[in-house]
Amino acid sequence: MRIYSDAYELMSETGRNLWEMGSEVKPKTYQNKNIEGNDNFVTKELICEQYCLTKLPDPDILFIHTKSKDWADAEFLERVSGKMLNPGEAWKLREDVWSEFLVESIPGHTKTFDYTYSERMNQKFSYKDKFISMVDVVINLLRDDHDTRKAIINIYWGEDAGLLDGRKRIPCSMYYDFLIRKNHNGEEQLNICYHQRSSDFITHFGNDVYLAWRLMEYVAEKVGVKPGYLYNTIDSLHVYQKDWVKLKTSLRDL
Repeated sequence: MRIYSDAYELMSETGRNLWEMGSEVKPKTYQNKNIEGNDNFVTKELICEQYCLTKLPDPDILFIHTKSKDWADAEFLERVSGKMLNPGEAWKLREDVWSEFLVESIPGHTKTFDYTYSERMNQKFSYKDKFISMVDVVINLLRDDHDTRKAIINIYWGEDAGLLDGRKRIPCSMYYDFLIRKNHNGEEQLNICYHQRSSDFITHFGNDVYLAWRLMEYVAEKVGVKPGYLYNTIDSLHVYQKDWVKLKTSLRDL
């Protein structure tokens, strides 16, 4: 597993690895869109890419390809709002990416997304006889037991398995797992283990990293421990042919 101490290292080396070692595949679907035969979506892919990010002194580098930090900040606030928002408001800050995925589930009603992270993370569960969001359940569980291995925010649900034919979008994120452990100085820190089935390096990867890091910091503050490391496992880290030129361009030039 590679260990990175800043975003510049992470973005530049991961992009280079994709360009030099990615295998070419030709997927038939992109989210809920049919792309079979579209050369723009011929894909370079790394399977089960893993890394650990120990520090994030330069978060703006994560948005070198997307210029979407305003969206990510607004999206994060919706995810921890306690409200099951769909479509919410954050998506409008990146309307060029998200608008094509809005669907009219009921004719004449407001268009919504097939799912939102706000909906998944803020569903209510019973914890000690109180109904609170999944995020708050995790915070309370970590407060009650610093050694727990059960503090998981689950994004991919069992019902998603019936949507694998491409009729609807399903989450790219599987779950966030939180572990309080001692670092080399003997201090307790909250680490986040983030597992994804899929991540588009140019369009979403930097946002995914930023949102996971912010979630770790948020939960750590609520629990009362220092934030730790991000461990990220991505089953399919990929980039589409329409974006390959960006992998060959130095981040300094961008």
